[in-house]
Amino acid sequence: MQLRAKLILFFLLLAVVPLVVVGVFDSVRSVRALHALLAAQNRAIAERVAAGIEDLSAQRESDLLLLTSNAETQRLYRAQAAGDARERAVALASADRYLRQAWQQFSRSYQWLDFRDGAGRSLYSLGEPPVQGNDQAAVPSPDVLVLSRPIPSDPGSPPAGMLVAGARASSLMPRDLLEARFGTAGYTVIVDREAGRVIYHPRRAFWGRPVGELVGPTGWRIETSALVRPRASIRYREQDTTRIAAAVALTSPPWTVVASSAVGEFAGPFVTTRLVNLSVVLIITLAVSLAFVVLTGRATRSLEALTRAADELGAGNFAPHLPPAGRDEVGRLSAAFALMVGKVRETLHQIEASRHMLAVGRFAAQLSHEIRNPLTSVKLNLQSLQRDVAAGRIPEDAGRPIAICLQEIKRLDRVSRGVLSLGRERRLEAVRCSVHRCLTDALDTMGAQLNAQRVTARPALEATADTVNGDPQHLTAVFVNLLLNAAEAMPDGGTIGIVSANQPAGREVPGVVRVTVADSGPGIAPELREHVFDPFFSTKPAGTGFGLALALRTVEEHGGRLRLEPPPHGGGAVFVVELPLAPEPSG
Repeated sequence: MQLRAKLILFFLLLAVVPLVVVGVFDSVRSVRALHALLAAQNRAIAERVAAGIEDLSAQRESDLLLLTSNAETQRLYRAQAAGDARERAVALASADRYLRQAWQQFSRSYQWLDFRDGAGRSLYSLGEPPVQGNDQAAVPSPDVLVLSRPIPSDPGSPPAGMLVAGARASSLMPRDLLEARFGTAGYTVIVDREAGRVIYHPRRAFWGRPVGELVGPTGWRIETSALVRPRASIRYREQDTTRIAAAVALTSPPWTVVASSAVGEFAGPFVTTRLVNLSVVLIITLAVSLAFVVLTGRATRSLEALTRAADELGAGNFAPHLPPAGRDEVGRLSAAFALMVGKVRETLHQIEASRHMLAVGRFAAQLSHEIRNPLTSVKLNLQSLQRDVAAGRIPEDAGRPIAICLQEIKRLDRVSRGVLSLGRERRLEAVRCSVHRCLTDALDTMGAQLNAQRVTARPALEATADTVNGDPQHLTAVFVNLLLNAAEAMPDGGTIGIVSANQPAGREVPGVVRVTVADSGPGIAPELREHVFDPFFSTKPAGTGFGLALALRTVEEHGGRLRLEPPPHGGGAVFVVELPLAPEPSG
């Protein structure tokens, strides 16, 4: 992926996507807040209606208590129980006078009253009660609600009878409160849980209907348990509109008040505002993104071209396309890099016949110094910009491309350092040292990286003699390079076997310690095996191609050999280091 595409992708992921997520989250939160607002408003309405119903219900209970506990009613029921016809006639006449006077007051709240004996037969009635047996089976009229109260008798005895009253709906339901609603589409519903019927609905067609028709599959499609809980919030669909309702269940009477409002009536302004705000944010973000990409592209285009040229150079192409030279650091670096490439190409042509690696290294080292000064200048300036980003003097979004530029400069620096290392003349500090100790130091150095990549090292240091004359620092670097290559070949984890052994008896060259480093990675393709020790050759995208070349040079400087062997089971890579053992010290 091109650097510019990466910048766009990173900006989208780190700036635009979070804004969109925040916008969606804000939208969802706003919808929930609207639902909570509607639920709270409807709960307040339902609670006011419920309180009004409880007050009116208490008044009706007081009425029935007065009608059943007065002296005339009690005398009538005692005479009825005694079976004395004369006494019953006198008591009935007295009760009739009293109850008719009371009826003048109670007729505003009741349509009829029916006093019944213990067997359910009517003893006395006022108004026009329904035919006995039908008042509990069905509601005679949507405007009448049937109430009942037992006629008290002597303590410890069953009730003497029952007063059944047809209360007017208006006497139990506060009409002024029922008209209250939140929004023009709001309404209130009252259901009788005990009878399982709707006793109030803004559409009179529902009055007296079973509750199942209201909340069932053809209605609100909610669980009836929501009408039983003391307080409940309900969400349902009605006529292609989402509604939020609050239900308040009363104990006496066993009714539930439901106040409902339409979400769509209030959601419109919120949705429009959210869309406008989100659109403005997205437009600003896209404009800033475009300006950022254009400005960053201008600043990094030359560096990207120079990086591609370095990759081509690492792949063996000594005629890469280079960006034009300029007066800034990148332009000077491009000019120096072009000079280096030209001189390297010229030098390689000169030494191609002799294949003298040392001559190539010396000449390349002279050229490498010509890019290090401008490279260092570019690095220092970018690091200064990076500190400005951290200090807040430069927009935070510029930090990512600057980090990418520093990473690419680090890569160029590795290339130049590799060229210097390959061409520099070295003087080895040869001392008697242990190959096993060098291997142990290399494993300690690579331990953290191996653990991070889930790579398991399995050393089997079986050589009985491992002392050589050499530079332990350089030998350790050889083993570190081999372990590093093995680990990078297994990004998903694996194993590295490290085996040391002495040359088997019978060989022409005795006195050799042999170290085998074998990994469980994908291995090296057959067509690439002969090039693994060539300078600038690498199969890794970020590789410089100098590691194995330097390792080969170090081993040969110690009089040994480094080679790539075919894997025994067809997988992984196997590198073998052979070093001559140091002679035993005399006397």
